[in-house]
Amino acid sequence: MNTVITGTGTVVEEPRPAGEDDPGAAGWFDPAAHLGRRGWKYFGPPTRYLLAAGNLALGRRHDEPPLTGGPAERLGVVTGTQYAIADVHRRMDDTLTTTGVRGIGPAEVPAFSMNTPGSQLAISTGARAFSVTLTNPVTGGLEAVQFAVTALRAGRADRVVAAATDRAPTGEDGREEYDAAAAVVLRGRPAPDSSRHVEALTGITGGVSRFVPRGADGSRDPAALAAGGRRIAALVGGAKDVPLVVSGPTAAAGFGHAVRQAVTASIREAGGSVRDPAGAVREARHCAVSGLLELIALARTEATGVVVSVSESGHLTAVALGDPTRS
Repeated sequence: MNTVITGTGTVVEEPRPAGEDDPGAAGWFDPAAHLGRRGWKYFGPPTRYLLAAGNLALGRRHDEPPLTGGPAERLGVVTGTQYAIADVHRRMDDTLTTTGVRGIGPAEVPAFSMNTPGSQLAISTGARAFSVTLTNPVTGGLEAVQFAVTALRAGRADRVVAAATDRAPTGEDGREEYDAAAAVVLRGRPAPDSSRHVEALTGITGGVSRFVPRGADGSRDPAALAAGGRRIAALVGGAKDVPLVVSGPTAAAGFGHAVRQAVTASIREAGGSVRDPAGAVREARHCAVSGLLELIALARTEATGVVVSVSESGHLTAVALGDPTRS
């Protein structure tokens, strides 16, 4: 069964102009414009971002009633994130070590859980098939897509919102990272003789998640790197002129370049080719949302290709786009 993308939604903070370095500047996102005048006061920014992106992808308003019955039972939500609740944890820790537990308001307590953003999206939409949160750094967004595809193919849902949300860490570590959320709605394409029509942006043909460890000398294990390259190349076989997008944080640029070389070499061995073999590794400025943003951009423009997210720790996740008319 080929899985297709039927909707996308993004809310993205762009890099600030020189001289506007305040990481607390949140004027780029107006929750009322996306979520209405009420119902979101006690939600943290990552939850607000996720609700906005998820609603856009589903083509619904936040004030619409949630699904019920069969459609609700067959809708799932999976969310990737890295820093969604980091600010909440830091603030709670500061409060506990200064004023004590009485300084934490009851409305703030639920935000302590990493599952809060995805759970709120599931509650808002009425999704009852499942609500899952994935937390691998950087790769979480693409891992959400891979999880969704697996769930659809296993028959656990008819539609899945695969999403990611993050709020960049404050302080020195987060000065080059920015807030964002993104979501795609995935569903299985009906059989060719089915009367059910599905409008699709493009298809998801497969995905791969791997870990490439370091050897004793500190470099990436060449055998694991080559194996990862072969697994990713297998997603497109011997296709020609394949768009290949690799992104990761600055600290993982070397690893990303090595992954790109390994994938390119494996595609060539299979008789195919990469459109830009010497292409650069793109900077993942939006934390775990970055890979999903790259996937959405590629889906909207090329409708085919491979997107890879890499992390400094050695994780990589790849998702391949393909022709949605294939069964």
